[in-house]
Amino acid sequence: MIEPTPKRRRHFARKWHRWLGLVSALPLLWLAVSGVLLNHAQPLGLNDRMVTSPWVLRHYHQLPDGRPSGLQVGTRLIAEWGSELFLDDQPLALQGELCGAVAYQGQLVIATPERIGVFDGSDEMLLELDDLSLPATPVQGVKVLDGQLYLAAADQFYLLSEDFFSAEKSQRSFLTSPPKELASEEAARLEKALQGRRGMPLSRVILDAHSGVLFGWPGWLITDLAALGLVVLTLLGLRLFPKRKA
Repeated sequence: MIEPTPKRRRHFARKWHRWLGLVSALPLLWLAVSGVLLNHAQPLGLNDRMVTSPWVLRHYHQLPDGRPSGLQVGTRLIAEWGSELFLDDQPLALQGELCGAVAYQGQLVIATPERIGVFDGSDEMLLELDDLSLPATPVQGVKVLDGQLYLAAADQFYLLSEDFFSAEKSQRSFLTSPPKELASEEAARLEKALQGRRGMPLSRVILDAHSGVLFGWPGWLITDLAALGLVVLTLLGLRLFPKRKA
């Protein structure tokens, strides 16, 4: 078998060096630029600049999954998105699946299957009732009838006292009103409000993009291949370096 001549070996190395450099150019350029940006993140103010793109926020689990739904109580909108609850576009301390909401004695009573929260008309919760203080669970809904607050729970109906701390079984029944999917404008307004409050620092996004974490396994693969390509380019470049004649 005839061994390749040094000239042929250099031609082969030059060919691979050229094509590998072309394929690796963009990933390597991004790694270099993002590395410089991260080294100067503080002077450039990257820690203070916020990224509010929906797909970026969903990657960091800053936006709930699915579509928001809600119940209208007078002029107030109680919305459910994922496991989070909102009053208009303000997050509530109460979490869970929304199963009912009413206005009662100038307050908002919001029910989930395991808890009931009493709010003062803002996002501040005045009282929280759990399975220890509720007559039964799961809660299925709440309703105000003739100025009195009724609770549907575990297929039974209860009349709650004015201070919410006692209840008695009632023969009076009512139909519960499940949340409805928010209209496009309401959903967009809620999403925009969350984007403004939950933006991610630009430096964090650049760091995760630099390492490939931001794009999942394809990002890791491209980053690793770019690094490996740099190693091979270096070795091929050394192979092409002309040797001194003795």
